[in-house]
Amino acid sequence: MNEKGAANQFTRREEQRLLELASEYVRSGFPNQERLGCPGSEALKSIAGRHLKFPEAEDIVDHIATCSPCFLEYHAIRRRSRRRLVGGTALCCVLGLLLTGLIWRFATPARPRNEIVAQIPPTALKAVLDFRNRTAERSDRKQLPNEPLAPHLRRAQLDLSIKLPVGVEDGLYSVQFRNQVDQAVVNTTGTAAWDGAAETLAVAVDLRNLPPGDYVLAIRSGTSDWREYAVVLDQ
Repeated sequence: MNEKGAANQFTRREEQRLLELASEYVRSGFPNQERLGCPGSEALKSIAGRHLKFPEAEDIVDHIATCSPCFLEYHAIRRRSRRRLVGGTALCCVLGLLLTGLIWRFATPARPRNEIVAQIPPTALKAVLDFRNRTAERSDRKQLPNEPLAPHLRRAQLDLSIKLPVGVEDGLYSVQFRNQVDQAVVNTTGTAAWDGAAETLAVAVDLRNLPPGDYVLAIRSGTSDWREYAVVLDQ
């Protein structure tokens, strides 16, 4: 087909315009104020709802096309029908979304509140114990009159730095907190290294579950003898 033939085609836009003009004409071009021969509202509803068989519908359709009052009534019925259809579809969509949300809400197991708390690590407090003035062989459980008082620690999770006596070497150390009946109630490990001023043992320890009172802090490297120091856990 040449370009001239294509240009002369009856376009969809022109067809829509023609239908609009025909509708405007039918609305006022066939006045029938007495409603002579009109099929009635029920018949128009049946036509709008596609409920009549074709032979009967053909006569009614012909009448609608030549009766402005029936055409206007038929148009109003179709418009109300479309509104109900759109409204029903929208309602179904909203109900579907609500149902999906409810299913997701109840199908997903609720996360325990304490689980969220458990994921947040407690903030460790920094603490320092200075045992540099103690001899390597001394046990502080029998404190002499001139001995320094036992240091105090908070019952908390601690990043503990222990400054050890002269002569202690670098390496991995075992650390225990023992109660008054010499029972180890906390066991942990830490690494000792020279920090430029003292041999310092760094250890993380959780003392939150211990009751306040007097304890012994025991430290040793490998299988060597324990070095014991008195400490006090505050209330």
